[in-house]
Amino acid sequence: MKIVYVEDHTALREVLCHDLQEKGFHVAGVSSGEELDEHFQHTKADLLILDINLPRENGTSIAQRYRAAHPEIYIIMLTVRSTLSEKIIGYEHGADMYLPKPVSSEELHAALSSISRRLNRQHETEKHPILDTQRMTLLYAGSEASLTGTEMLLLKSLIEASENRLDYWRLLEVIEKEINEKNKKNLGVYIHRLNRKLTDLGLHDPSIRALWKEGYQLTHRITII
Repeated sequence: MKIVYVEDHTALREVLCHDLQEKGFHVAGVSSGEELDEHFQHTKADLLILDINLPRENGTSIAQRYRAAHPEIYIIMLTVRSTLSEKIIGYEHGADMYLPKPVSSEELHAALSSISRRLNRQHETEKHPILDTQRMTLLYAGSEASLTGTEMLLLKSLIEASENRLDYWRLLEVIEKEINEKNKKNLGVYIHRLNRKLTDLGLHDPSIRALWKEGYQLTHRITII
């Protein structure tokens, strides 16, 4: 997997590139969107790691350009802090994943390993439902369903969670809601709407089942692209 890391802070860029190279990844570092464009003229990449706050052209703009030109590319955004609305904008503009900055090499390595597994699962897309995070849609058996930003974040979190299950409080954190009874009930409404969309696509009902006094569990295999 060929990676390009776009970061204008020289020391951070060099350290992260060195760590990933030692773990066996083919990674190049550039400082701006202009340098990235120059790099792509000679060598394409499977994955971009983008700092959001870059000189001249920010990471979100770069993500949008490269997603349009290279639909198959994966994009990780690095940010010190990001609100729910900012994340949704980022996903709409092409981001596949957000990680906190500064990111440890261990956390980034885990994320890259996850993306590598996704690449290896592309041939299974006809057998299982697909969550397209760029278009915020669910795809299955030739049909598709549009998701809201909140629905997409909840479903993505359940797909990536251990055993596809998360507690109420963790799901509320994902959508940046306070942990209280009112928001717990609202969470149930979001899950109900997701289940209805999954059922309309032809999946068994419920695809997301409630865990008594605990949270929710996704019961159907869904692939993220």
